Amino acid sequence: MSSVSERIKELLQRHIIVKDAAIGTSLIGSRRDILPELISISEPERVEAMYEASIKAGATIITTNTFLADPLSLASCGVPNSTDEVVTAALAAARKALKKSGKEVFIAGSIGPSTRNISLAIDLTEEQLRDSYRTLIAALHREGVDIFLVESITDVRNAEIAAELCREIAPEKPIIFSATLSKITGLLASGRPVEKFVEDVAKYEPLAIGFNCSQGVKSVVDNIELLTRFTEICTYAAPSAGIPDAKGRYPESVKKHTETLRTAAERGLLSIVGGCCGTTAEYTRSVAQMARHYKPRK
Repeated sequence: MSSVSERIKELLQRHIIVKDAAIGTSLIGSRRDILPELISISEPERVEAMYEASIKAGATIITTNTFLADPLSLASCGVPNSTDEVVTAALAAARKALKKSGKEVFIAGSIGPSTRNISLAIDLTEEQLRDSYRTLIAALHREGVDIFLVESITDVRNAEIAAELCREIAPEKPIIFSATLSKITGLLASGRPVEKFVEDVAKYEPLAIGFNCSQGVKSVVDNIELLTRFTEICTYAAPSAGIPDAKGRYPESVKKHTETLRTAAERGLLSIVGGCCGTTAEYTRSVAQMARHYKPRK
């Protein structure tokens, strides 16, 4: 086991770990004319400032700005920059903020679902998807991430391929699996039951399993409670601030986000907690203040 894995597990014996809030919406809001990942290249100081605010707010885990940085996703978005360029810039900003803070902070390398869903694609092979993920994961490892965060999972097979490569490239690094949820409690967005999702990913011996974004905080909390019936692995909860309206405004306030997460903390259901789309460092600060009063999931 790596020293990072040992240290995180040691911390999880003592307190709930707080991760940062949204990366994409924090950088570009509701804009659709620019990819958030490119901000690390064009305006690195903004990305660095975002991380500084998150760490100051109480985040112990910060997430790289690499959600759509695999080659297939960059190509589908019409981006000429390479995965290596995006990852290098993203990690440079994160490391600068970490160094300035002087705090113990872990960097989670974001591995998104890719824009290509292998279970539905008729013009994509598993080997092509594997090559794309390999490029991203190798770059994240080379640039020194502490954790692999396989997030916004819809197609579990995509996640399995990513995890296989994480174990191949850096077997010592911890993995977190985070899926997106359906409106129906107990189902992923793909329709796969939570129980089956746990079975799918448990074989990779992850650090944590859970959910991000989805329908907002209540959806994530309800499904975290369900997930704990099927596994003793640490939980991961990073809900969005709800579903945005036509103007891109997110409906769930800092107070609602925090108080709903508190209901899970009170029942001892939380291990790692943070935010996704629509959340900011203000949400992180509120969640961190709440989390310090509760014990992590045993």
